[in-house]
Formats: sequence, C-alpha cells, structure tokens
Amino acid sequence: MAMIGKEQIEEIRARCNVVEVVGAYLPQLRRRGSTFKCNCPFHQEKTPSFTVNETRQIFHCFGCGAGGDVFRFVMDYEKVDFVTAVKILAERAGVEIQYEGGQPEGGSDKDILYKLHREAAAFYHRLLVEGVEGAEARRYLEERDLPPDMIKAFQIGFAPNEWDGLMKRALKKGYTVEQLEDAGLVVPSERAGQKSSYDRFRNRIMFPICDQMGRVIGFSGRIMNKAEKGAKYVNSPETALFRKNQVLFAFDKARKAIVDARQAIVVEGQIDAIRCHQAGMDNVVASQGTALTENHARLIKRYADEVVLVLDADAAGVKAALASSEIFIATELSVRVVTLPEKEDPDSLIKNSGAEALTSLVKTAPSALDFLIDCLGRQEDMGTEAGRMRIVKAVLNLIGKCPSAARRDPMIHRAADLLNISPQALSQDLRREQRQQRPVSRAAEESVPERQLAKTRPKEEIALLELLVHHYNDVQSLVHDYLPVGCLVDPVCRELVELLMVDHPEALTEGFHDFNEETQRVISSVQVEESRGIDAETLPIELAQRYILLFWQRQLEQEQAALARRTDVTNEERFKESSRIRHDLFALKQGWDRALPMIEARLHSDF
Repeated sequence: MAMIGKEQIEEIRARCNVVEVVGAYLPQLRRRGSTFKCNCPFHQEKTPSFTVNETRQIFHCFGCGAGGDVFRFVMDYEKVDFVTAVKILAERAGVEIQYEGGQPEGGSDKDILYKLHREAAAFYHRLLVEGVEGAEARRYLEERDLPPDMIKAFQIGFAPNEWDGLMKRALKKGYTVEQLEDAGLVVPSERAGQKSSYDRFRNRIMFPICDQMGRVIGFSGRIMNKAEKGAKYVNSPETALFRKNQVLFAFDKARKAIVDARQAIVVEGQIDAIRCHQAGMDNVVASQGTALTENHARLIKRYADEVVLVLDADAAGVKAALASSEIFIATELSVRVVTLPEKEDPDSLIKNSGAEALTSLVKTAPSALDFLIDCLGRQEDMGTEAGRMRIVKAVLNLIGKCPSAARRDPMIHRAADLLNISPQALSQDLRREQRQQRPVSRAAEESVPERQLAKTRPKEEIALLELLVHHYNDVQSLVHDYLPVGCLVDPVCRELVELLMVDHPEALTEGFHDFNEETQRVISSVQVEESRGIDAETLPIELAQRYILLFWQRQLEQEQAALARRTDVTNEERFKESSRIRHDLFALKQGWDRALPMIEARLHSDF
C-alpha cells in the first residue's frame, strides 16, 4: 500500500512556515507581540481570537477552539483529509512526494479535478497564444485592446470549435469520461439510446476561474460574435471544486490589494475586472454576472471593511446594486455604489476616458443609502403620501439589514436629513418594522455553531499544561515529583500531562496527528501562547507550586465529600480520617513550605 513516509511529512512541515501558509489564506494576519492574530476564518467574530505562534508552528482560535499545525489548518480551511493537505503543502513547498510501497494507483477525486482544470487551462491558453485555431480569438482580443501581458497573467484561452477537441486529448492522457463530466468540462448526451459526451466549451474565449490559492476550478466561456447563436457566456456547472456563490473572478489576484486598501471594488464582468487590473486597480473582483450572495459577502468581509459596487447603469444593474447592498450591509460592510455614465461599463470607461475617470467615480461614490434614496426619488413622487411612504419603507428595510446599532444610528440621521423626517420618527418606525419581522437575535446570529464550540476544560489544568509547555525545564521535575496525575479530572489534560512527564513538549507537535481532534485542539491552545492565568508577575516555579497546591486541595475536598457519604465506616473511623483531611487542608493553605511535608507523606502512603 502506497504511503507518505513520516520523514517526508516532517520535511514538508519544515518547509511550510505556518505563518506564511496561514498568511497566504488570510492576508489580514498581523503580528501582535510574540504571536500573529486575525479574525478566525472558521466562525464569525469581531475581535480577533485566531492566533498563530511561529516559534511553535501552531495555530489556535480561542473563540471556536479550532487549532493545530500547518497540516490541520489546510485540512480545516480546504475541507480535505490529511493526505490531501500534505499534497497541497508539498506542491507549495516544491517537494516531490515519494511514496513508501510504490506510487499510488490514483489520486483523490479533488486531486484529479484540480489537475484536469490546470491542464485544460494550459490547453486553452496554448491554443489562443500559438494555435492556428486561435487566430480569430487573438484578433478579437486585440480589438478589445487586451495586451499579451494581461492575457498571460489571467491565462485567457480559446476553446476550439470542435465537439470533442478537449475530450479526445484528455482521454489520450488517461482521464475518463466520468472524470471529465465531474469536472464539468464535458456534457453527457444520449441519442437513439446511444450515450455519448461532448465538450461543454466550444468556439469561445476562455476565462479560467480560480480559487483563493490561484488554482483553476472552473471556466467562463464568452462568444466572440454577437450574431452567434447561444448564450453570451457559458460557465462551468457546480462541481466538487466550483461553487458559483462562493467564488469571485480575480479574487486570488486582488486579495492582497484588498487587504492593503481594506476595500474591495466589485464589477460585473471578467473583462471589466481585467481592464481594472491593467489600469492599476488591483483590488477589483468580478461577480461574473451572477447575483452576489451572503457567501461572497462573508468572503470579502475577511479582508475588507468596505465594498464599492460598480455595476451597469441600466435598470438591471441598479436593481442588482440595491439587492447586493442589503447583503453586504447585513455582513457589516460599508457599501458605496458607483453610477457609471450611460452606456458605459468599467472596460469602456477606462479605454475611452482613462483610469482616472473610474478612480474618481470610486472616490466620490455615494453610500448605498444615498444611492437608494436618489434612485427612489426619481422613481416615486415625493409629493404624494403613498410615494413618500414607499421610499421610507425601502429605506427602513435597508437600514434594518445592518446588525450594528452604532452603524444604524448615523444611517437613520442621514436618511432623516434627506427625507426631511425626524430621526426619532424613523427610529420608531424601524423598531416597529423589526418587531413585526421578529428577527433572530444578534447573539444567535453570531454564535459559534455547536459543533465548533470549544469544550470548557478546568482552567487550572489548562494553565498547568501551558506552564509545562512554555517552561518545561523550570517546572517539569516539580510536577513530576509532587503531583500525581490522578489529581487531574479532565482526561485530555491528564493524558498530555502524563506524556510531558516522560517526554519534551516537542513530542506534542511531532506526534500531533496521532492524537484525536479534541486532544489536538487542547495541544494547539496551550502551545500557541501562554495565558499565565494566576499571576503574570509570578515566576514559573512559583506558579507550578500554586497549581500543585490547588490540585491537592481539590483532591482532599473530594475525599472529604466521599467520606461523608460512606456507610461502611464507624463514627470513630470517620472522625479520625476527617480530622486528618482537615489537618492536611490547613497545611495546604499555609503555603508551599508548610504543605510540602504533608504532600511527601501522602505520596509515600497508599494514595
């Protein structure tokens, strides 16, 4: 059976710095003292609790409990198994995996799909740049004034005008029709009882759609001749890789610029986005003509504080801008909307008037609220009560989407000024609307899913683990000599303390994936940073002494309670044992020096 050897896994781990890997997925990761922090990608939060420790090569979220090493992060973020995570990181590190027991017969389904898309993109791009078949497509892109460097950067390609051009080449390379269908690259067909398949994309300009890591996961094919029959765009179907409500075109290229600007500019089409990038507007992504969703909003929220919508100026574009504004406002993003000149889109505006024309519109774009009131003011008759109330209702609906009272208040005052209504009246109407809609409480919306809740463990036991991990040489022998692991009540903490009594903290990381998921979370939480729960000014050895006394006190109090419940002892025996326990508890309260003889006596008894 083919397996990846432990030595190679450790080589990959050593080449993949956890800060660099996490930072590639989460560019907002920033140094905070000795660790790096940002908002957790695994649950919604306002205050960053996701922490990465570069020294120990570990991450942990103190909100939802997610944590582990670099492999665990990729597993959780990409939703893949351990072997796939190893392969992803090996590819990143430039490590060619050598399997023990021979090469595997086949990769995972997703591995195959990624490879298929990568090779399909290269095939389409090669045809466009070099192939005779791509001559017309090259002329089309020249007419659209798309230069070779942008064609290369976005790997634009051309699908030949053949029923099975891609499929034939893929079959020769060993892929199956089923795999091509799973990738959405070919379409199954049945005629006269005969099953067959054909290429989904034919005679189209091909725009690869990438995930956040830049891996091709789908395509959007555009016709070149408006007179040609068929849809203007044909997109990949939903697959194991491609979910259109979770992907934005050019996001992989725009992500860093979005983080730097804390702003994302959303346009409608691929060529619009490419033109913006050509003009130096690197924080631009495209919706690809599909409706923007909550998933898109959450994706952008990880990296930005503001969204600027640059959609077409026609009625459909205005409607889409208003609908999208509600979604982004509900995710607590600031939203502004650009109104383009009539019959212009970002591509034509930049070509005709220069990049400054668009950047100027972006800088001066009104808020979504102002945009809404302006649009409705042109549609409704403010002089009539009915028209006025329709505007007020739409405004209240938009403001009501905002979950933050601090954000709602200035919106209410702004709307009151524009509508010539008192803020108090708008606030009262908003509260009435919200009561009628019976919204889910904010606490429920922001709560972490139950399966992600970090299990509460005894804080003293977690703190002892932290001491052992961060000050092993100072406290290990003390804990080993004076604290029986039986004093610990949490099974995970007890298991890890037992291990640290015979091995160094590095053993926790080296054998990380040998532990179950709950134990992995505890390991990551105690390794990522030290909380120093009792007293940050106290020396580690003194802290260890205090914890040992606490655990002994808890143990003796449990003995005392158990003794009170026993029915198999005489009153004299109960009194004698109870007096001994009270004497020992008193010694514990006198401090380490007074308690030490008692602890040693108990350790040499039958405890």
